[in-house]
Amino acid sequence: METREPLGRVARLHYQHGMTHQEIGELLGFSRVKVTRMLAEARRAGIVEIHIHGEATPFGELEAELTGAFGLAGAWIAPSFSDPERSLASVGMAGAECLTALAPTVRTVAVGLSSSVAAIVAHLRPQEQLPELGFVPLAGSWGGASRGMSPHELVIGFGAAFGARTYHLPAPILAKTADAATAFAADPGVRQTLRLAAGAELLIAGVGAVEAGSGMLADTLTERERGQLTKRGAVGDISARFFDSVGSAVESTVDERVVGMSLRALARIPRRVAVGFGDQKITALRAALRTGLMNHLVTDVDTARTLLRTTRKGN
Repeated sequence: METREPLGRVARLHYQHGMTHQEIGELLGFSRVKVTRMLAEARRAGIVEIHIHGEATPFGELEAELTGAFGLAGAWIAPSFSDPERSLASVGMAGAECLTALAPTVRTVAVGLSSSVAAIVAHLRPQEQLPELGFVPLAGSWGGASRGMSPHELVIGFGAAFGARTYHLPAPILAKTADAATAFAADPGVRQTLRLAAGAELLIAGVGAVEAGSGMLADTLTERERGQLTKRGAVGDISARFFDSVGSAVESTVDERVVGMSLRALARIPRRVAVGFGDQKITALRAALRTGLMNHLVTDVDTARTLLRTTRKGN
């Protein structure tokens, strides 16, 4: 990784002096590919910030069609890429635009962990600090290896970007037994955090699927647990709370072990943003949107088009 000084030098030559990547490379003795890479790194590091003055979005017509088809209050659509990591970063950027637009209008944001929601943090560049705003997790944390993510770290990242308050839920997302989950839920710190989450005006969370390989939670469950959920009609989850095709909670041995807000409680939060993309998430996203369980969406172009196509067919 380059230090900030050479990154800043290359950025000034390109953005202020209008030099091409090739011209910069010849001037500084770099290859054109290296200059391109340095400019991308300068943006990621916050050395370069691009402000676009205008309300038009790249996919305004598609967003309007999506909001109309599902009765949404808002939609943010990102480009799709063949590389999953690029698609994840793209959706994270769209999520940052969504959160930057909505967070200043509320006092408390409830946050559900997913890889797509976690991708938002790196792209947040809010224009103002909001010390009265609070970010609170919907559920507990993952034990053991967690792919570098936890709800606590996620809300801290959001809080740092907005200069906001953050809260911790001191419990696992899935307790070992139902009795253990009940004990965790009785803890005063857990109760206080869940009360704050229940009073949030904005929810931003990933929507997961049931199939193995579709996300952190699904990969944590046993084959027997996934079979039980499927048999009972589960098509997706929000922070480990599974729902069926009509948006109703699915009772199961998994649900009994969750330390977090109930599906009914999170559905009472006025603004509910679903963040997710990919073929494995289509059924879950369609159910969450069609039933009103979530009323805003952040996704990519391919997922948006598939949602619309399958909805027109009545699937």
